[in-house]
Amino acid sequence: MANKSNSRHLVRLNLPKHIKIHRKISKYIIKPIPGPHPIDNSLPIAVLLRDYMGIAMNMREVKYILRNKKVKVDNRYITEPKFPVGFQDILEIEGIKYRIDLDEHGYFILKNQTDLKKLLKVIGKNKVKGGKLQYTFHDGRTLLSEDNSIKVGDSVIFDLENKKIVNIISQNNATECIVLRGKHRGFRGKIKQVLDIGKKVADIINDKGEVIRTDYKYLFFLR
Repeated sequence: MANKSNSRHLVRLNLPKHIKIHRKISKYIIKPIPGPHPIDNSLPIAVLLRDYMGIAMNMREVKYILRNKKVKVDNRYITEPKFPVGFQDILEIEGIKYRIDLDEHGYFILKNQTDLKKLLKVIGKNKVKGGKLQYTFHDGRTLLSEDNSIKVGDSVIFDLENKKIVNIISQNNATECIVLRGKHRGFRGKIKQVLDIGKKVADIINDKGEVIRTDYKYLFFLR
């Protein structure tokens, strides 16, 4: 009979590469619930607070912190310990803001953030009733707009307070991108060339002159 605990937990030794925590402390770790980011590209808010930031020693403390509404993700209070957080989410703890980023090895890291402007990648674009366009972003967010200039693959800067796009980062003019998936996850640079070899791929060059090739759809344009 299968171990039922696996439906609610993940085996630490088999965790995705992007989760950088001690893997031999215990056998299992809490599993994120379905949410704005896929399970294989996110981590539960409880793991972030306990294992990354060290502001909670155990799940009891995590639940206390969340229950007392001390934590916001993307300007919204989170009370569920299994809530998944991912790339570019803005975490706020008692007024101090952080942005979830990737280091050069593809691990999740936290960087200081000063505002509630969030980078989003456009992953879907559809016309809906009334002639408006519905954009879908990498964090599951959707937005209705009349602006047809935004393309799938572009990035936008989204104002979380006013719930509107304040800038568009066109993939055709972007000067920096990062690889979000695959063996080159975390690699940053600019596009050297784009090729069609049965699928669309891109050669990316970084500041050190190193060049990698990756699937074009793995790119997230930063500026």
